Amino acid sequence: MTTISKSGDDNSQNRSAITMYYDDACILCSTEAYNMQSRNPNNITLISVDQGIDELRAAGFSRTDAMTYLCVQDWYGSWHTHMDEVRLLYRTSGVKWSALLYLPVIKQLGDLAYPYVARNRYRIPNWVTRVLYGKSMTQACESGICKIAPDKR
Repeated sequence: MTTISKSGDDNSQNRSAITMYYDDACILCSTEAYNMQSRNPNNITLISVDQGIDELRAAGFSRTDAMTYLCVQDWYGSWHTHMDEVRLLYRTSGVKWSALLYLPVIKQLGDLAYPYVARNRYRIPNWVTRVLYGKSMTQACESGICKIAPDKR
């Protein structure tokens, strides 16, 4: 998807802070959220979709869309979803190779693949997430929230 502008400029805001709304019952989503926040805790605020549903609805997102596709609000009040959100999240968190996500072929492939991966993330085996994130996975899911099946949420 694309960026949706919702509010004006406020000079007192941190120009690199973002708020990420994520599906806290998804192991991959929770692990990614906590992993990115741990890289830059002062500039990434995490809010589960259920906790931030009022803000998301006010911005025009349904709960279903917000639970399927990560949503981020930037320091200007603009909203980012799909790969636009991932690119902003990685850049804000300081991932060294995040600039590669903007290269033409990689950008196009990411834009094509993201909706498929997002819709099918519960089919990704936990061992894949464990290989990608290691210890971060267990830390993100300590509360057991990540173990709730999507049909039980």
